[in-house]
Amino acid sequence: MEIFGRKKKTLKLDEVTKLLGDLRIPTALVFTPTNLEAEKKKFFNSETYNPVFEYRIVKNNNKEILKKLSHVKEIVDVDPRISDFYLQLIDSKKEASDLMYAVGNNEEVTDISVHRYGKPSDKLFRNAARVLRGKLDSYNVVKEDSIKKGEILYYDDIVKVFNIVFQELGLDGWTVNKSINIAKNGVKLGIKRKEVLVDANIERTKYKLRKTLVHEVGTHVLRAHNGLMCGFDALSNANLPEYLDVEEGLATWNENNMGLLTEKWLKNKAALTWAIYLGEDLSFRELYNVLLAVLPKYSAFDVTYRVKRGLGDTHDRGIYSKDVAYFRGFRKVKKKLEENPRLYNQLYAGKITFKQCEWVEDGLLPMPTNVPNKEKWLEIFEKAGI
Repeated sequence: MEIFGRKKKTLKLDEVTKLLGDLRIPTALVFTPTNLEAEKKKFFNSETYNPVFEYRIVKNNNKEILKKLSHVKEIVDVDPRISDFYLQLIDSKKEASDLMYAVGNNEEVTDISVHRYGKPSDKLFRNAARVLRGKLDSYNVVKEDSIKKGEILYYDDIVKVFNIVFQELGLDGWTVNKSINIAKNGVKLGIKRKEVLVDANIERTKYKLRKTLVHEVGTHVLRAHNGLMCGFDALSNANLPEYLDVEEGLATWNENNMGLLTEKWLKNKAALTWAIYLGEDLSFRELYNVLLAVLPKYSAFDVTYRVKRGLGDTHDRGIYSKDVAYFRGFRKVKKKLEENPRLYNQLYAGKITFKQCEWVEDGLLPMPTNVPNKEKWLEIFEKAGI
């Protein structure tokens, strides 16, 4: 990275890709308290207790890698728009690493996450409040009691279904593997290793499995796959913060389009928006008490936890604002696709934003051909027996 003692200010794409790939920023893992279950038990055994969370930082070489990248001013062998994107990505990765290292510091987690992900606007808050009041006319939600959930499937059956889906969607090399570092009944993607990680004791109804497949594989995996195919590794992974609204919004839109978006799920995501808007100056207990107005107690705890994770002593003020992306992103994607349905296919060029759809229009990114529609999904579900 140095030439005769001078810092190298230009890199080629493969060089910057290698350095970015060496960064380790598992924020979700780090922000999961090591004492979560114990603190949850204390919380429910008391009327006043606020959790005090403890965390662990994973070892990495982020500081040294980011120091090398901080001097780069240009990626020389790509279009200037791609070069600018990667320069922004370097800054974004530094902020993400700083956020991970801020874990346990309420003020820093709040400041960095709000700068990175924003907070709900007044309009978004009002729309979240409407959803929580049951005003759902503009959303194609399914009521829980009307769902034909089907038989319960377990790990081996679920693996077989995933493998059929991978084959039908041309996702070579993707596998399903058990993980102990995952929530009960959880599903998580490992993009770099092309794997779907699941709880070894996972249970899914056929309905819930369809929902999982459309959300995880039909959105997150396919955008990652197509991003890798376009030649820019960063477009297969989490990149600039603004991509997240589209990523999660599109996943929810896909569920909605397939008749898999439940009233309960939408209310949960609206509640996250509501809690982020209201919760910065409230303790964990105070925010939980507020949420009891609209959610049952365990759901109220889960939402409070999601917007207070990363904090230390939750009696003190603070917020982690990342989950605003779900409800905000869904409304954004819904509005954009109503205005211009052609954007749907373009969004599958990789993990891109609406602005980067211009790159597809201009031919900078190839128009993706691997984009499932409703008919394709119904065919896959039938073949998989769900």
